[in-house]
Amino acid sequence: MFQRMVWLSSGRALPGIPSAPNAAEGPSLEASFRKNREKFLHVGGPPLSHVFTLERANAPSEPLVVVETEGGREELRYVYDGFDGRSEALLSLHHPEGGDADIRRSLYPVVLSDQPIGRDRRDPLPAPFVLSDVRVDLTAPGGETAELVVHETLVPQRRSVAVLQFHLTSVSYESGFAAINRHPHRVRAVLDESGKRLAFHHEHGDLLVALDAPAPPNRPVKLKFEIEGDYLIRPGGDNFWLLGTSAWFPQPALAGQYYTFHARVKVKKPFVAFAPGKTIARSSEGDFNVVETDVAEPVQFAVVLAGRYEFEEETRNGITIRVASYALRNQRAVKQLSNLAFGIIEYYQRFLGPFPFTEFNILEINAYGFGQAPPAMMFITKEAFNPYIGAANQLYSQGVNERFAHEIAHQYWGHAVKMPSEEEQWLTESFAEYSAALFLRDLKGKSTYQTLLAHWKREASQSSSTAPIPLANRVASPSNGSEGFRIRTDLLYSKGPYLLAALHRELGEETFLTFLKSYQKSFRWKFGSTKSVAGLLAFMTKKDYAPFFEKYYWGTALP
Repeated sequence: MFQRMVWLSSGRALPGIPSAPNAAEGPSLEASFRKNREKFLHVGGPPLSHVFTLERANAPSEPLVVVETEGGREELRYVYDGFDGRSEALLSLHHPEGGDADIRRSLYPVVLSDQPIGRDRRDPLPAPFVLSDVRVDLTAPGGETAELVVHETLVPQRRSVAVLQFHLTSVSYESGFAAINRHPHRVRAVLDESGKRLAFHHEHGDLLVALDAPAPPNRPVKLKFEIEGDYLIRPGGDNFWLLGTSAWFPQPALAGQYYTFHARVKVKKPFVAFAPGKTIARSSEGDFNVVETDVAEPVQFAVVLAGRYEFEEETRNGITIRVASYALRNQRAVKQLSNLAFGIIEYYQRFLGPFPFTEFNILEINAYGFGQAPPAMMFITKEAFNPYIGAANQLYSQGVNERFAHEIAHQYWGHAVKMPSEEEQWLTESFAEYSAALFLRDLKGKSTYQTLLAHWKREASQSSSTAPIPLANRVASPSNGSEGFRIRTDLLYSKGPYLLAALHRELGEETFLTFLKSYQKSFRWKFGSTKSVAGLLAFMTKKDYAPFFEKYYWGTALP
């Protein structure tokens, strides 16, 4: 049972509240309401003021209901979103463990139920608008300061839009010696194509921009953003900083990220900057090093990294690989990693088609045990650059070949073929993992592949009954954060590739590799979906694969 409820609604009239005859007037609710809002303002995600503003400005006739309860066993939020999300959800709200007082006061939502309204979950939800072009001019005069000018082109999709919603980080966090340091991202101005300043509001990682007049569907809108802040954080005091795959510039949700990307990055010497795409120029301007790059195909997750790096590059068969070592020149590692990358790319091109980019940056991160693959780039930790020195390097270096192959596969699965939502993330992670397994099979032998297959089955068996693959990012355990992460890993990195192995076994080598190549060709530089995967398999084999995915992907069974 709850003690207090707040009911917020728009787009539909609220029913009247009957009063009993001769009932005395109750006490004022003002203080209780103020206390409630002070608490629920700390819920993670867009502020409710933003959500209701969007509904009122863009779709005032569509229903939006938010109900919050408190005082029972747990705080709850119910959301009926009839306009953008087109879903009905119930969320449990929890305080995080650890951190300082501000962090402990926050509430993070855990989805208990989420049902689509008037749509099939198997069809990815289109975005209100698409971000089609991004041009970034970043100046880093030294220390943590950044000055950022971003020109964006946006295209409304389903309806006219009067207010645009973007993800944009509000605060970056850095763990200090005795406290957590906060670095705000400040939006100085948003201007339209004519140079007129537009009204905006930036809070909780959410940015709303009010256009001068509603923009009709399919008519491009051009905006300029001026942003500043001390948010170029150097992890552990290292001599590099990274603006990574989070929302460091304004961008919509995944289904709306489909942008070409041009960057000009100016950093104080001796730092050197890297950005995705074809290198237009590298130059020196007084105390600054400057790089300008361009990505001509639509991507997501564009990044910028700068630091004390030494790099070398080599071009083979029209592809340039640039390997950058942190702090010191490491020619031996550069050569080894270049050869490995060229070998993996050559292998993938046989059954995935041409490599998506003409330039590929491999950048050392001064840490251990992970890799990440933004477009035309790979971040890989230092054991890959020195795999035989020190116990830690020897421990982590065992998986370097697999990690390397996995991250390079993301240039196909993740960038050439994109995921429209987190529910479709297996298109990037599971397909990249299986592509890497094929490389290891042919590099090291079938026993390596069989070992991976046994590992996937074992890990998938631990978590398959907990949730289906599309809900991997929704699994959470408020009392044990690592448990949710483990289940997500099991579903995306074990059950997903295990399903692909089952398809491979059924189809045979030639048909399966043809399927992968055909999917890459058909959906190159497009959004993929599991529904289209099943459709292509049915077209190729004349067999209905919908039951297979219904049982094993949308369901919890394991082949």
